[in-house]
Amino acid sequence: MRTTRRTALRGTGLAGALALGVGSASASQDFSEATARQTRTETTDDESVSVTWENYPRAESDTYLARYVELGGFGEFYHLRELVPIDQQDVIQMNRDTLYSAGVFDLTEPVTVTQPDTGDRYQLLIVIDQDHYVKGSSTTGGEYTLTQDEVGTRYCLVLVRTLLDPDDPDDVEAVHAIQNDLTASQESTGTFEIPNWDQDSLEEIRNALITVGETMEDSRGVWGDADEVDPVKHFLGTAVGWGGSPETDEFVLWRTPERNDGDTPYTLTVGDVPVDGYWSVTVYNSDWYLEENEYEAYSINNVTAERADDGSVTIHFGGDPDQPNYLYTPAGWNYTVRLYEPREEILDGSYQFPEAEPLE
Repeated sequence: MRTTRRTALRGTGLAGALALGVGSASASQDFSEATARQTRTETTDDESVSVTWENYPRAESDTYLARYVELGGFGEFYHLRELVPIDQQDVIQMNRDTLYSAGVFDLTEPVTVTQPDTGDRYQLLIVIDQDHYVKGSSTTGGEYTLTQDEVGTRYCLVLVRTLLDPDDPDDVEAVHAIQNDLTASQESTGTFEIPNWDQDSLEEIRNALITVGETMEDSRGVWGDADEVDPVKHFLGTAVGWGGSPETDEFVLWRTPERNDGDTPYTLTVGDVPVDGYWSVTVYNSDWYLEENEYEAYSINNVTAERADDGSVTIHFGGDPDQPNYLYTPAGWNYTVRLYEPREEILDGSYQFPEAEPLE
């Protein structure tokens, strides 16, 4: 695994800390059991706190952190051992390319984390603070320490994505072993105490931001640390894609075809893509969630794609479900292109990922 720009710049400080690990076996229980548990979240006040434009990023971030705490990821890592269940999507625009691991940490006490060397397998770890700033990222192994002074907020989320071939049982088992090798330790795990954010006002602001955020075409300036993002795009990105990574780690394209009625088939053919991680194409419904379908056709990436003799990949959006690389398209569909560890030609615009075109 090569060192990312952020790790190289920050050495064994915060960026290295991204390597946050996985906790005990109790954190890896079945997803459905975890979501059914009572919340372990404690609030600092019985009365709800209204969400405003000023405190929205903090309220949204606390809400997401609380979800991971409920799953069992407080002071240790919760592991999703299978691709995101379609009926249990807790964030919009989740991917079906990787297995997720996530842990929320109370930095009242420093936490030391260890990320294993995953060899050629792509794994991205990011640290997100309570204001939705990405404080560092890593794709390499190592041992690091995170402190509240470095992160800037009492709590942080360490989110880990590990690439796999879901159709290969041996590969899935290998990723489970990698997840188990992520570790985190601290003298005391502390407590999780956040304001009782009013969910009605939170949803009202979130929906307003999503309406505007849907007009963004790519993730440039959306995710990163405070001095790396465009303030307006970061604000919108907190609503449309909480938990994303800086464009040097993950460059994202959002596309909504003109004739997205679900009946008009589209195709896209792509050759070599200049990434050092992986690339993928995922279809979402009009609310930016994966739409359950009988074909289980949600995404295509460079690992799962069927290739032509020349190595190119043709993706079929809708149409005949028996076609290779078929993706189901509900009414109002859109698609997201993810380019992990993009090379300079992607970032400077000299390479353009192909656009989906209607099949006449």
